[in-house]
Amino acid sequence: MFQLTDNYLVAEDHLVQALEAVSGLRKVYRSCDLAEMKERGQVTPAAHVIYAGDAVPETSQGGLQGNVTQTWMIVIAVSLRDANKSGPLLASVIHAMAGLHCELGNFVRKNAPSRPGFSNGFGYYPLAYQIKFKTKGARP
Repeated sequence: MFQLTDNYLVAEDHLVQALEAVSGLRKVYRSCDLAEMKERGQVTPAAHVIYAGDAVPETSQGGLQGNVTQTWMIVIAVSLRDANKSGPLLASVIHAMAGLHCELGNFVRKNAPSRPGFSNGFGYYPLAYQIKFKTKGARP
């Protein structure tokens, strides 16, 4: 398990970079949440990278050191006029994410916290990935 240095959200940069290399995606967005993603005028097919929060276990070191598990969602947005692109695009994203590693560790696929959705002529297909790392306080 790797240790956090200076950017708590550094995983986002690695996800965006990996997704920008996926053939078939026209745009990769950094979105705040699912609501913003649906309200935004967007180019499709696209991927939205969304920070879905973290989990920290109870610790006995008084908070000096800890472990964090961050969850990141990648939501693939496809115009329903091109719905036949959804399956191949999802497969390409899953393939690109397999074994993805950054300075904090490996991204591991998990169950997405939300289901696929369809709204205003778009289909939204969520995938979720987690990354685990250590944190350490400034005190010696």
